Amino acid sequence: MASLDDKLHTALEHNLGQHLNEEIIRRGWDYYRSGQVLNVKQADEETLYGAVQGSDVYSVLLDSDHFRYSKCTCPFNDYCKHMAAVYFAYCHSLDGETAAKAAYDRILGLDEKPQRSVTVSVPRFSGRHAQPSDDAPPEEWGSWMEAEYGETWRSCRHSLHALQPVLSALKGTTKHWDKRSQRLHWMSVILFVLDQAEQAIKTVDTFSRYYHEMSFLRMAEPWVEHYYTLALELEPSEVTGHARSWVDYLAGYAKNRAFKNEQQLFDWTYIYLAICERMSEDTEWYEHELDMITKEEHRDSDEPVNLTFAHTAAAMLCFFGRNDEAALAHFGRTDFQRSQKVIYPCVAQRLEEGDWEIIGHWMSFLHEHISKVKNVRTIGPFMTLCRRADTDQPDEPRWTQYMVELLPHSYTDLSDHWLAVKKYEEWADLQLLIGMKPDDLGIQNVREVAKAAPSVMIPLYHQSIEESINSRNRQGYRLAVKELKKLEKLYKADKHTDKWERYIAGIVSKYQRLRAFQEELWKGKIVT
Repeated sequence: MASLDDKLHTALEHNLGQHLNEEIIRRGWDYYRSGQVLNVKQADEETLYGAVQGSDVYSVLLDSDHFRYSKCTCPFNDYCKHMAAVYFAYCHSLDGETAAKAAYDRILGLDEKPQRSVTVSVPRFSGRHAQPSDDAPPEEWGSWMEAEYGETWRSCRHSLHALQPVLSALKGTTKHWDKRSQRLHWMSVILFVLDQAEQAIKTVDTFSRYYHEMSFLRMAEPWVEHYYTLALELEPSEVTGHARSWVDYLAGYAKNRAFKNEQQLFDWTYIYLAICERMSEDTEWYEHELDMITKEEHRDSDEPVNLTFAHTAAAMLCFFGRNDEAALAHFGRTDFQRSQKVIYPCVAQRLEEGDWEIIGHWMSFLHEHISKVKNVRTIGPFMTLCRRADTDQPDEPRWTQYMVELLPHSYTDLSDHWLAVKKYEEWADLQLLIGMKPDDLGIQNVREVAKAAPSVMIPLYHQSIEESINSRNRQGYRLAVKELKKLEKLYKADKHTDKWERYIAGIVSKYQRLRAFQEELWKGKIVT
């Protein structure tokens, strides 16, 4: 038998264990055991697709690399039991029920053996280096932190626990400072600790790196969030004199990290831009920083430079300065796969502002690049923007056109959108194009459309009935009769009983040689 890809396996088990509580995992296991997973397949090295029979048939997508993009069409609107069921079914499909049970036990921690407690050695303040004075420049504080705690990363081979006491100790050195100065110092402390984590991850072997990355990121998440909170509290009008030197130091620290053209644990681009977004209100600071970024792009260096960061940073600074044309020019010179997550919030902000000329430029840019690299992660966010644009500006056809041109990848979002805006005819035409049967569309959706616009459902049933009859087996004939009964109700609801009579007469005549089908028509009282 085939074996489940190690990276996909590890990532999905980790994410399911992190995002689903024990009760949901157990219910997902029950769904798998009772055979309610109808199908499951691996779309690529990062993605699983599946369908689960619940009170309706639900479609599930599991993205191992970016789990937040995983979704299910069930009403739960969160990580759900159907996701767990699909994963267990996939394990079963490759390595049997034993593999599925082993995965279930690991996620719930049922196979864990008692671990011996481990004492982490944490470097303590040695006092060998004199602590800088309160008014010392930030560079001096940075050098002191490096001298006192710069080797802490060596104790972080399996965990970042050694860094928590360092973070607390360094924050404690400035408890007597005023809040504004303390905020800047704490931000520098967090950056120092994150830098220590970056050094620690480099010591991990390639085989274990993915697991350690997930573990490190989870522990560092509150530190990073605290940094962003502190950055949001910056008041540009108050950043003068000594405070200005601290802000420049912080921006330079994050910028130098982001410029490194290497695999990194944290998103230093966002860390840098968190400062830029606030400080861009200061025209002098903004112009100086944009000039510095532009010069860095052309600097001579023996080390490879991350040009995607350079152009992304320049683009965002232009965006903050409301120079959208320049921002798009810079984004056009980035690696779109890496910079796209920065672009989507920009477009969302312009949508909030309602400047449709500018929005048109951004959306055109996105459509051009997404058309070249179609995948779940790129199309999903773009569909959200298209749906918002079409809702706010329904008379502009290009928003719908973008979604149609990205079919079949955009099918789910486009189908949901047309239902939401009550474009039932377009919704039905889409189902015909994709070849969907009424039973595949969800009971609630079919009821809604059948009640509001019964005529648009009629061609869908025609197509499905023909497919069922052409299966040339008794089960197909029974399904066709079942659908014919629903079709009759639609014709009556549309007040076209005469058309129904002509249609059924044509069906009976067309397939008069199919004796088994004629028997099912008689049993179902379609004909007498």
